[in-house]
Amino acid sequence: MQIILLILRLLGFLIPEKKKFYIDDKWTIELPNNWERIFSEIEVDNSIVSENIFFSLNNDLSMRVYSLNILKDDNYKKIEADISDILAVFENIMSKVENKKEYKIPNHKSSKIKCYEYSYYENDKKIYAIATGIFMKGYLLRINIVSTIKKEVEKSLYYLFSIKEVDPKEIEFLKKINSYKE
Repeated sequence: MQIILLILRLLGFLIPEKKKFYIDDKWTIELPNNWERIFSEIEVDNSIVSENIFFSLNNDLSMRVYSLNILKDDNYKKIEADISDILAVFENIMSKVENKKEYKIPNHKSSKIKCYEYSYYENDKKIYAIATGIFMKGYLLRINIVSTIKKEVEKSLYYLFSIKEVDPKEIEFLKKINSYKE
């Protein structure tokens, strides 16, 4: 069976294999094998935010993924924020972006995903971007997909559907060998 799959792949009949990347210790995303990642933790408003920059080696397409844990005070204790609170945080972030308009992913409806499209100039090149917020209780995954080619950005939105929650046992194992952030 493996030989048949290899022959079909070599002949161009199968979709190329994908690589699984970890987004902090909660989520994974699958991207084509020619993508790489840079991971860092940055400070934003006195909070540490995980930043994953995914990029294609064949073009200027990239994704910046920010993981934010969002808590709120409830009777003097911290609890995970509700989805409506998470949406408000995303809307506040997006309020700082000029000339944006809401973007609807074709054939997809979800109250837990919201997108905006906008463009800007960088080094005399027009950059097209789609900013996406994925909302879960206590958690915001903010993803900016950018390229000089609009169709490339729109096509790459479908990578978002490969995002999956990680099995906690898998992360515990990976933490022991310290490889999930590589």
